[in-house]
Amino acid sequence: MKSVSSETVQKTIESLKKNEIETLYFSTAAEAREEILRRIPPEATVGVGGSVTLRQIGLLEALEKRGNELFNHWKEGLSKEERQATGKRQQRADFFVSSTNALTQDGKLVNVDATGNRVTSMICGPGKVIVVAGVNKIVRTVNLGMARIKKVVAPPNCRRRKDPTPCAEDLVCHDCDTPARLCRVTTIIERKPWGVKEFTVILVGEELGF
Repeated sequence: MKSVSSETVQKTIESLKKNEIETLYFSTAAEAREEILRRIPPEATVGVGGSVTLRQIGLLEALEKRGNELFNHWKEGLSKEERQATGKRQQRADFFVSSTNALTQDGKLVNVDATGNRVTSMICGPGKVIVVAGVNKIVRTVNLGMARIKKVVAPPNCRRRKDPTPCAEDLVCHDCDTPARLCRVTTIIERKPWGVKEFTVILVGEELGF
């Protein structure tokens, strides 16, 4: 992992807080997972964004084990129609948990989606949103966040999904003009959205996700 200085981490945390986004830092994924479980009641419904990070930290298994109902469109065996329906149910859950493609040092969240279900749920879905991110996702500016998405995030994600895109072949963004293009919806969260009661970023001192 590219080294991220403690000064950079602290600057990012302070900027997020200035932008009205509650931000917590944990050294390990295990500590972050326990904090999330503490915040989400066992009876709450939880929408789950498409996120490798959440799966790496074992959050979904922990939530299911204690009985939370998850709206997870990545669940195996779902048809296209079922995935779409699950994405809409995420917007009506008690909580929405996800990650982000990039965090800027001045406190912005940069994301690119294919359908927009993840970013919609982060902006105007559940009243309580929790975003988990490893420090590897910190960048200096929005432009560098977009560059990170094109170079680091989208190509391996397309390969993971087995998408028929040029970047899935060679892990290089071609800004493709194909029906399978993943990069379709771009959002920049500059401050806590008005429609969200609680918006929390949990920053983890590990490399997580793409």
